[in-house]
Amino acid sequence: MAKDIVDIAIGELGYAEQGENRTKYGAWMGMNGAAWCHMFVSWCAYQAGESAAVPKTASCANGISFFKNKGQFKYRGKYTPKRGDIIHFRNGGHVGIVEKVKGSTVHTVEGNSSDKVTRRSYSLSDTSITGYGVPTYKNLNGANSSTGGSTKKTSKEELAYLKRILKKKKPTVDLSVNGIVQETNELPDCNIEVLVNNGKNLFTIPVKDGMKIIWERKGTPGKLTFETKYDKDFKIVEGNSISVTVDGTKIFYGFIFTRQMSKDGIMSFTAYDQLRYLKNKETLIYKNKRADEVIKIIAERFNLNCGKLANTSYKMSAVEDDTTLFDIIQNALDNTLMVKNKVYVFYDKAGQLRLSNVADMKVNNCLIDEETGGNYTYKTTIDDDVYNQIKLVYENKDKGTYDLYISKSTKNINNWGVLQLLEKIDDPDVGKLKSQAYLKLYNQKQRNLKVSDVIGCTKVRAGSLVPVLLNLGDIKIANYMLVDKVTHTFSNRQHFMDLSLSGGDFSAE
Repeated sequence: MAKDIVDIAIGELGYAEQGENRTKYGAWMGMNGAAWCHMFVSWCAYQAGESAAVPKTASCANGISFFKNKGQFKYRGKYTPKRGDIIHFRNGGHVGIVEKVKGSTVHTVEGNSSDKVTRRSYSLSDTSITGYGVPTYKNLNGANSSTGGSTKKTSKEELAYLKRILKKKKPTVDLSVNGIVQETNELPDCNIEVLVNNGKNLFTIPVKDGMKIIWERKGTPGKLTFETKYDKDFKIVEGNSISVTVDGTKIFYGFIFTRQMSKDGIMSFTAYDQLRYLKNKETLIYKNKRADEVIKIIAERFNLNCGKLANTSYKMSAVEDDTTLFDIIQNALDNTLMVKNKVYVFYDKAGQLRLSNVADMKVNNCLIDEETGGNYTYKTTIDDDVYNQIKLVYENKDKGTYDLYISKSTKNINNWGVLQLLEKIDDPDVGKLKSQAYLKLYNQKQRNLKVSDVIGCTKVRAGSLVPVLLNLGDIKIANYMLVDKVTHTFSNRQHFMDLSLSGGDFSAE
């Protein structure tokens, strides 16, 4: 079997530059000494005989333009990359080759990564990913590597997955806000205490205005940032534990990771909660385990403190190789969602790992409305990842024809014009269901909502459900919404929040 672009890339693993950006890929391109991540991709395509499918360029931006001009560029989000796709980062800042996809993790081979050719892996939702070039190759070995194995097995699993998408209903959580009343629109003073523990020494730190606590719902640790005036008696170093208490309730517990001092004697600190250690990679093989049991296994291996973990009931088996702990846990939760139709929130609550059903995460005393929110940003778009006509194409070599599988929304075509997603498929058995599933996922405009300067509530974290009453012009919200990200800011003994919200017709940005 001839080697494809991925095989070629894997064969280069470990190759390191010979001085500042000097490589055989640069010499081949005639640009030795320049940044070489895309030159590596182009070289691999050339070696595989695929120069027509992947551009010969040193510019990642040119690489993106090449695929966009051919209608072969897919943005991060609802598209699932496949073996051989070209993954682009930071709007043209870096590039690599997709080796495989497992669960919600994409595995890559990249050049000029830590000055060498190496493997990397990312969550499919990683915001550093811009999207994927999807070349039309003459030769690409193997099936979509999310499963590996034979084509027949892949088809069976993909059919089961597509059927679940089409049958999937929204999780049954009561999101009505009937009877919810804001307790107060006053902004009370709050008492804040910051304690740092260095061995046997415990320091109470007087922090400057502007202390922030940031929580995001997936794949990110809780983050605390604050400043204080230098004091020789405060011996604070990396690894020291730190806690934040607001009005007698501990809301954050973590560890100092970064400290910085400026000429004026102001010290800046960054701390993270336990979830920071889930950036570690691990190989984990488990059989017939629930998602909460997977979390317990990881916690024991990495000396993390567990609190109450909800019993997720669904048991699964997996081989997670060279995968971040974040992704191992998220894969298990995603599988549970698909089968049980239940959303779980994984977080650190002041030093204890917690897993809760989203239905148990309602915050009833924090109504978001015109009075409690200082400002909001509401955006709608059909510009990215929105399609009202799906056309899948299968090349039937036995008949010498191209078989089409088309699903479309006549109503939205009349409203928006034709927004078509065209994709080649390798298996006709999945064509009909796949086109229907894609239409269900893509045939809706994107709505995003951010609310800023909301009266603070320490119970609100990423994963919380908060009641929202807002008239946005073309839509009125009167239900609970999911907090995807919250930034708590403390200044002048007062507490405000900035929220990114999703749910219903709204998606996380």
